[in-house]
Amino acid sequence: MLVWLKRNDVPVVHIASTSSGNNIVVDYLLWDWQSEELPPVLTRTVRLDVSDIFHVLAGFLGLRPSFLPNGTHLFTVDKDRCRKSLLLDDVRRRALLADHLKTLRWDIRATNLSRRQGRVFNVNQILTTVDDASLDVFMDAFLAGITTIPYFKAITIDGEYYIEGGYLDNSPLRTLFEDDQVDEIIAVDFTDYDYHRELDKLYHAKSFTLPFNSIDTHLLVSDMQLTLPNTRIFAQATLINEMLKAMGQQSAEIGGKRYYAKPLHVLRPKDLESMTISLKDRTAQKRYFQLGLEEAAAMCLTSLRRSSG
Repeated sequence: MLVWLKRNDVPVVHIASTSSGNNIVVDYLLWDWQSEELPPVLTRTVRLDVSDIFHVLAGFLGLRPSFLPNGTHLFTVDKDRCRKSLLLDDVRRRALLADHLKTLRWDIRATNLSRRQGRVFNVNQILTTVDDASLDVFMDAFLAGITTIPYFKAITIDGEYYIEGGYLDNSPLRTLFEDDQVDEIIAVDFTDYDYHRELDKLYHAKSFTLPFNSIDTHLLVSDMQLTLPNTRIFAQATLINEMLKAMGQQSAEIGGKRYYAKPLHVLRPKDLESMTISLKDRTAQKRYFQLGLEEAAAMCLTSLRRSSG
């Protein structure tokens, strides 16, 4: 979606992300819009030759498996390796990030597990200057927004535990509705997945595949936890728009916050694999990307026809 908007000179003024969306946004903001066809990490995952697989898997988030699993988490994240893998140690990329943050606002949604409440990190405030010190603070927010337990150890910020925002809000729309600079909102919802089919496959599996069933079941439960709440999120967004329309107003203050009416467009890819790289099918990423471009074009062109007609 972001690539299509950039290619068609549609201005993006505010992005809110959580989970793997954080990786997508930072890749977008490190993209040399003038001289590169695609964002740098996306270029590798779409091309995905042997060297690309090595680089992406070796550097992805700076993951380090424990020699002996301790029962609480499978991987630890080396913040320095993660920063490097995201290209944030590259001087030129840092300059691009600083320039691009002048043109838009970026919010990262995380979950404060200690307080049992969501938190929004304003990246523009964290990275008023892009240097080692500010990037260290940014990496805490970035990792807090993508940390899924028990795969990873929860991130500690100011003595409190943080995990990814998807546990409370996998489609962080609130700050977009509060921003009067935003005219329309485009969201991506991954809830359109055949959970019935996947449960059927697991329930009818043979008993001797128990270890593999356990892993697959755990992955499915994790996906359900992080995606099914989207139904409630989008219902609330629709309700806000409908309430404002019924009131005959473009905005209203609720609970000390002002919300603005925003046309909401939702892309709903169906049954996509959840992994960043599919080793079973190396063409998957390219096919998914092309499909995304086609659906983005169809959505935006339909929206333009409605607004002009």
